[in-house]
Amino acid sequence: MDVGPAARDGDHLNQCLVCGSRELFVRKDFPQRLGLLLVVVGFVASSVAWFYYQIVLAFGILFLTAGIDVVLYVLMGEALVCYRCEAHYRQVGDLGGHAAFDLETHERYRQIAARLSETKS
Repeated sequence: MDVGPAARDGDHLNQCLVCGSRELFVRKDFPQRLGLLLVVVGFVASSVAWFYYQIVLAFGILFLTAGIDVVLYVLMGEALVCYRCEAHYRQVGDLGGHAAFDLETHERYRQIAARLSETKS
């Protein structure tokens, strides 16, 4: 698909360069699986400490994992993601015109993809 020069307006990306969709959202540029792994490891480690009646250690582990999570949240940049094809754009520049993730828009594109896969089968 040829998106042409209208896709960019200076540093601002107006539409997806892969599929041409104009519905993009901003999210933290951080692997979600790594974040989930951090939470699970913290939970398991604090549960083990709690099992051995090491209450201070258990809460220390929870506070440490929460602190690591906050530091990562502050340090990580933001990425622009397309709802339709899930293309990620890093270091795009101006993200001011794009909103955060919207579940309704995501669900609409998920339903469209499901219907298209059903008709192909």
